[in-house]
Amino acid sequence: MIYVERNTAGQIINVELTSDIHREKISIDDSELIEFIKNAPNSEELTNTILHRLDLDMVRVIEDLFDIMIERDLIRFTDLPLPVQEKLMFKRKIRNLANEKTMLQEEEEILNL
Repeated sequence: MIYVERNTAGQIINVELTSDIHREKISIDDSELIEFIKNAPNSEELTNTILHRLDLDMVRVIEDLFDIMIERDLIRFTDLPLPVQEKLMFKRKIRNLANEKTMLQEEEEILNL
């Protein structure tokens, strides 16, 4: 998601990739956003930051797509090249670890109420 901050005149003054109460969500194909990025003093850096974030989001989409295709027997996990299998398995393990930590933190918060 892309969020913008505006000045009192309603013009975009900043672009961020995280939400905040002072930021509004904006469509990635909004012409005003595109113009701001194109004309920003740090246009190249801003463009690279946004592209990097979108690339990371697309990686997750591709992982989910693999999972759906495997679940529906459109492909087998073993059909994927070994390096891809290894990367997918490693990411699943890391995600599961992160989820376990989050669940443990939530349980601790509940128990401390």
